[in-house]
Amino acid sequence: MTKMSNLPRDLAEEVLSKVPLTSLRKVRSTCKEWKTLSKRRSFAKKHLGQASVGAASHKVVMMMDLRIYLMSINLNNKNDESCIKHEGKLISGSDEVDVSRVFHCDGLLLFIPKDSTRVVLCNPYSGQTRFIESTFCFRNWWNYSYALGYEKRSRSCSRKYKVLRFITVTDFVECKIYDMSSDSWRFLDPPRGWRVGHYDRGLSLKGYTYWFANKKRSDKSDGDRSFLVCFDLTRERFGPPLPLPFEPFDEDTVSLSSVREEQLAVLFQRWDSLELEIWVTTKIEPESVTWNTKVFLQVNMSLQFQFPFLLTAASFFIDEEKKVAVVFDKNKERSLVNRNVAYIIGVDESLREADLGDSNDKNCYPLACSYVPSLAKLT
Repeated sequence: MTKMSNLPRDLAEEVLSKVPLTSLRKVRSTCKEWKTLSKRRSFAKKHLGQASVGAASHKVVMMMDLRIYLMSINLNNKNDESCIKHEGKLISGSDEVDVSRVFHCDGLLLFIPKDSTRVVLCNPYSGQTRFIESTFCFRNWWNYSYALGYEKRSRSCSRKYKVLRFITVTDFVECKIYDMSSDSWRFLDPPRGWRVGHYDRGLSLKGYTYWFANKKRSDKSDGDRSFLVCFDLTRERFGPPLPLPFEPFDEDTVSLSSVREEQLAVLFQRWDSLELEIWVTTKIEPESVTWNTKVFLQVNMSLQFQFPFLLTAASFFIDEEKKVAVVFDKNKERSLVNRNVAYIIGVDESLREADLGDSNDKNCYPLACSYVPSLAKLT
């Protein structure tokens, strides 16, 4: 009988390319030959190609109960119990660490451990991990906002990844950027006149990062009170305020997502009427934005819910072809506050609920972002 370790490299690649993404760590720990083979570009191309062939599901990274998981969502499956598949823990470094937030860019993940002075950057596909030491000048470290993106190099196809960290509380403003090539943090000119809530998660799109922001109460100038802001990691500066297609109040829910890694989508729900809207851009750049004149989804949720989606949760994605949005949040029944749910909402006002399981802590909200594996290097 021929052993796997004695198979020709091409055949071994073919066999191992069928291994699920969450099992690659076990493959690499089996033997030195498999570890070397699984990190070859030829294997990665075959493995990622195998995963995409005939794929009818969306891959999402899910932070749930302070751990990071990979899940697949098949919207063709009409069974609410089986349309979401839990594929397993995605990151070995999160097995023993409580994770408070996670961000995705270009196949890389940045996660912020709870009660730790370090942030962690990793590529789950290649297995690369970098621990970044971080000091905090402000006592409440959880009030800091983070971003992961890259500097665009005009003369090469390579990308220089950077981490941004800033805070815009009433009496304290700070902005720092981490450069992987120098393994150090640098101070930048902080933003003025507006603030980003610590619960507002930045969205990385084409190397830039966008946030939902509000004018500070002390700013009495004309113009919209709420808007988007963009940070350009190549120029290392914030752009001008970008208009939203609506005017939210502080109590309203607003959340950002990406569409095919090309456009930006924004979820908006009024706290009083529970009316839900999702808008999609037709053009998005650091200094300009154009919104589709027609809303993608508009549904009154008051018939199904007594409460709006949470300000601290409400991560989502849309499927333009199937004309649905999937929103991740807690169960809306007071007796089931520990239960995590994916709400599948159609433009025809249909509603399906997929149970994601319970959290040990009712204050641990499910947070999800689309995930596409890559060979991006931590440089």
